Amino acid sequence: MRLRQLHAQWQRGCAGARLPALAAIDPVELKPFLTDLVVVDVRDPEQPKFRLFGSGYRDFYDQDFSGADVRAAPFPESDSVADNYRVVALSGKPRMGRYSWQAVSGVFHVSEFVVLPYGDEHKVERLLAMEDLDQAR
Repeated sequence: MRLRQLHAQWQRGCAGARLPALAAIDPVELKPFLTDLVVVDVRDPEQPKFRLFGSGYRDFYDQDFSGADVRAAPFPESDSVADNYRVVALSGKPRMGRYSWQAVSGVFHVSEFVVLPYGDEHKVERLLAMEDLDQAR
């Protein structure tokens, strides 16, 4: 539900454009999502970096990856996540989906996610990414 709410807010920020401008993403309006929100810098789509790693992710992974290269994050899906971010950055199109992953405990989880681009009219500079980790918590 919150993924769809974030997507709807992103669409409002587009205001008829292909994607929202940097100024159209108001951090105050993102407050309901901040716990599970990741902001990714994709000015270089081949080297995405976590700009902000929400507190829910920090608690879940017991580490703050803010400022780190996505591919350097010590979770098995880091290359796949970075590739997903690259595709969204280059296409300028949002992506929603689900994937399965295995926790350290050995339990498999299925998570839904959304990745939403924003920047200027010609280049995606950042992504808003959110994953539903509620079942895994």
